[in-house]
Amino acid sequence: MAYESFTLKQLETVFGLVVTQSEDAYGAISAVPVGTFLQTAVERGRRLVVGRTSEKARSEFLVAPVLMEVCEARNREIALFSGIKFDVDKAAGLFGYCDFLVARNPLVDAIKAPVLFVTEAKKEDLNAGIPQCIAEMVAAHRFNDAEGTSVSPIYGAVTDGTRWRFLRLESPCVTIDLREYSLPELGQIVAILVHMTL
Repeated sequence: MAYESFTLKQLETVFGLVVTQSEDAYGAISAVPVGTFLQTAVERGRRLVVGRTSEKARSEFLVAPVLMEVCEARNREIALFSGIKFDVDKAAGLFGYCDFLVARNPLVDAIKAPVLFVTEAKKEDLNAGIPQCIAEMVAAHRFNDAEGTSVSPIYGAVTDGTRWRFLRLESPCVTIDLREYSLPELGQIVAILVHMTL
């Protein structure tokens, strides 16, 4: 079983997680000004993905520019990994490829202190991407413990490029924010992601 194979029920049973939901958990985070590069990239990206369900296209044209903006906002003090293999515990099913992983360490030659996972929604279904994202967050928690790095909470986001949902793991509790953010709220999406990497 790999990250994308888990169900929410399996995650609760296998890892003893307590999954809760929250209304607007990040609404108090103020939007940041969005730079011209990101505004232009997202507008062009939206035109390129209209009518497409390809996760790869949405990832490249919409998600990656947002995450690059987050890296710039953090003065490159974090590392962004895309499509990276992150095998933590094969016996527990915590292995596979992560769509995007953000680490608190700026070195890009090795993953150190992973703190944020961004999972691409399959077939534009944000809810279907939540179990995969949680599994990756659990893996990060185990990885950080094994490395002697205290990182808590671990954050997650599920997106189809135009809509975003956010998650938080403070083991054993997982909180899923019920609010869905869309591209008109791009400044707040960036602010939330920056907050998650602090």
